[in-house]
Amino acid sequence: MSKPTILPLDSNGQIYAIQDEKGNTIGTGTREVCEVLLYIITKPASPSISGNINAAGPQRPNVRAAIGI
Repeated sequence: MSKPTILPLDSNGQIYAIQDEKGNTIGTGTREVCEVLLYIITKPASPSISGNINAAGPQRPNVRAAIGI
């Protein structure tokens, strides 16, 4: 699988786009913004995102206990 690519959208090099391996645009912005987006979409998922609930921390029996009133 190829990695998404950052390509310039204007001749001045001020606006860029991230394209996936199929050529679909998945994000636009400055070069810095595109680099951050590229990092986010290509880094491995953390255990809490990937579904490993035990790594996310202790479960609270009452959700309202986590909200300050």
